[in-house]
Amino acid sequence: MAAATNLFDEHGYDAVTVAAVAEAAEVGQRTLYRHFADKEDFLFAEDDVIHDVMTRAAASVPPGCTPLAVISCAARAAAELLEQDREMVVRRARVIARTPALQAREGLKHDALQRLVVAELESRGYSRERARLIAGIGIACVGEALTRWIEDPDAGTLIEVLDAVESEVCSLDPS
Repeated sequence: MAAATNLFDEHGYDAVTVAAVAEAAEVGQRTLYRHFADKEDFLFAEDDVIHDVMTRAAASVPPGCTPLAVISCAARAAAELLEQDREMVVRRARVIARTPALQAREGLKHDALQRLVVAELESRGYSRERARLIAGIGIACVGEALTRWIEDPDAGTLIEVLDAVESEVCSLDPS
């Protein structure tokens, strides 16, 4: 919700009331509570959409493709959504970075995304241990790409940054 994110970014998450968000969004508080469980949901409401998009994208990768292809496809699907409103993504990231309670919720989101990738890799025959390792590396790459994209307005598109991070990981010396 843009109104909430803007207020949180300008005034701090803890200083903004639900009443202030309702006023900025030009709706009643009851209306907000019909759509959002709590104040945190104003920032995390899109997570289900991103999760669903990533799940469908990962499942669409043909059998026999590399685990990186599965992760890349899922990450690119999410990137397409995030690219639509970079400024809002940047504002949201600032709010989360300044608010420990929101950092915890963001961590839970990343855990859920990692479980998504683990489940997809396990369905492709990878052991649970290998799937967790691969998913952890993949989610770390996505997180690094997102951080670079948020911090550097000249970094290019999020997909370009993802490509660069993937290339870096693929070129690491395993010895």
